[in-house]
Amino acid sequence: MATNTQLPAREPVPDPAAARPLAVHVIQAKAVLNRMRPFRQQNSAAVQIAEWSINPYRGCQHGCAYCYARRTHTDFDMNGAADFEREIFVKAGAAEILRQELRARRRGTWHAPVVIGTAVDPYQPVEGSWRVTRGILEELRIARAPVQIITKNTMVMRDADLLAEIARHNHCAVFISITTLDADLARRLEPATPPPLKRLAAVRTLVAHGVPAGVMLAPILPWLTDGRGELEALALAAHRHQAQWLSSGTLRLHPDVRPVFLAWLARERPDLVDRYTDWYRWTEAPAYYRERLHSRMATIRTALGLPDGPPAYEPQTVQMTLF
Repeated sequence: MATNTQLPAREPVPDPAAARPLAVHVIQAKAVLNRMRPFRQQNSAAVQIAEWSINPYRGCQHGCAYCYARRTHTDFDMNGAADFEREIFVKAGAAEILRQELRARRRGTWHAPVVIGTAVDPYQPVEGSWRVTRGILEELRIARAPVQIITKNTMVMRDADLLAEIARHNHCAVFISITTLDADLARRLEPATPPPLKRLAAVRTLVAHGVPAGVMLAPILPWLTDGRGELEALALAAHRHQAQWLSSGTLRLHPDVRPVFLAWLARERPDLVDRYTDWYRWTEAPAYYRERLHSRMATIRTALGLPDGPPAYEPQTVQMTLF
């Protein structure tokens, strides 16, 4: 198992993107529901099938150095570095368009939950004023559609009332993503996200309000967050905060993301640049590392009695009478 070298305590390194002012662009969404390909959750025995996804924004203020979604900005002739963090696109009218898309379903079967936040965080700071995610949840609540959310932001607690109602009538699950308990490392890796302990507190709050919630320990970063006892400590903290499951996944570096993460390493941990360059010649870490990590996480989950995901969604036919 890879060992962790502690990050020395010092003043934070300035983020090059932070010098740029935030630019928020309003775009008219043409569609909200995106059909997805099925995918297997990395390092987890569970198969997560996602049929539909929704991303209320394009770009993300959280600025996570490793974020796989940075590549989505390159599809629009923008870079996955500063542009991804500082050029945020708000999908105006998303709730109204979703209402029309749901109306077209009138009577149908949801074969899998609608996953919100597959590319960017639906609760990044701009959600506080634009409330696009809230509007989307309102429509999904009316349609009684099953919902899953992936987020690093404690703002999700704002919508506990809606999420609890969705959970009562169909299916809801909130994945709170946490990479490390080390608040200093988290601040450097994920500069605009709430501290790890606040995210754990959000899990406890959601569960107390009747919202199924668990921790997504992902991505696990070799030599940074996988040290002896670190994953175990985070899992134990999740258990103590009433997390109902513990999923996990290793770092993936798409070719469009690799330069951004390696630049972060060069600033923060130059001693690891050669190791990562050697390991990540392709998108994935070596298979033997992923297999060992899978086994380690399985042992942790067994010891704590935690599954690797929420209960499987049971498809049901919904009559959209309110339309």
